[in-house]
Amino acid sequence: MRLMPLLIILMLLFVSGCPGPAEELPQTKENATRPYYVGLVPSPKNQPETSFEDIVAAYEEAGRLGEVMMVWSDPNCIGQCSRLRQTRVVEAARSNGMEPVLTLNFATIHKSSGKGLQYGICWPNHTAANITDPEFRKAWINEAKSLAAEFRPKYFSLGNEVNDYFYLHPEDLPHYITLYDEAYAEIKKVSPETKVFVVFSYTHLIDNSQWGMLEKFDNRSDLIGLTTYPWKHYSSPQEIPSGYYRRAGNYTTKPIAFTEIGWPSTGSEHEQAEFLDVFQNRTGGMDLEMVNWLFLHEIPIEGTLAKVIQDETATVSLKERNGTKKEIYSKWQELAEKEIRP
Repeated sequence: MRLMPLLIILMLLFVSGCPGPAEELPQTKENATRPYYVGLVPSPKNQPETSFEDIVAAYEEAGRLGEVMMVWSDPNCIGQCSRLRQTRVVEAARSNGMEPVLTLNFATIHKSSGKGLQYGICWPNHTAANITDPEFRKAWINEAKSLAAEFRPKYFSLGNEVNDYFYLHPEDLPHYITLYDEAYAEIKKVSPETKVFVVFSYTHLIDNSQWGMLEKFDNRSDLIGLTTYPWKHYSSPQEIPSGYYRRAGNYTTKPIAFTEIGWPSTGSEHEQAEFLDVFQNRTGGMDLEMVNWLFLHEIPIEGTLAKVIQDETATVSLKERNGTKKEIYSKWQELAEKEIRP
């Protein structure tokens, strides 16, 4: 099995916790601003022994460090609207000054008897043969419409790192496109201001030359979402090529939402902090809508989770598990404190 989307990390987190060298930029008035929103997942400290006070503190701190927040839940597909009503995560995000970014997935990783981990259609308590199942499609589109009507989100992703699924199931892509188009239309009926998009793993777009997928969604999405973890290919941030991120501009005209970025601190905290500088340099001049770091606090990686992701991922955070700030914390705080430039 290939590396699985980091969606699985965030699902389990929610369940257990609540779920060329870089250039030195001159200090000018313009550099005291940024043209995009920032945010991170408010993972609380002391997991898995997290207290309610830890969760409240994490949301408050995340609100001071950004304006948007990725929302993950279990289930993260059909049934999510009911779950979010119960947990009141959306209200918690907004009450702390963050605009929630919703994600509705159509597929997930599950255990299959005799086959181990499988990446297939997500429909809790039901059986969908595949993405063409008419009952599944109707239920999924209704879920998208319900989420939009209930929460009126500013941002709504209809799939996380979807290119990983279609690497394994290329025959499903045409059917997903029609599913997406129908859901997009229903969302706009009840929440016309919502920006609807889909998220791709940038690492795997490059690995598997899946650039054509960006082109397919360029004319049907309000944004293009990307996750990026270049530490999987480069031993230091400075090794990231100067045109690494701008390459995406060859395949889409839409603003980019970096829904997950990060570098682990297992090598060194200095290297992790350096990545943020390099990322800002390498994306300079791009039309960015948002940039989200992965975690606030480190998370434990255990059980099934340990089988599908690398251990270093747990350290892609601004703080240690006990709440100690890492070197990157002050750099992210400096970015968050910049005035947003329209």
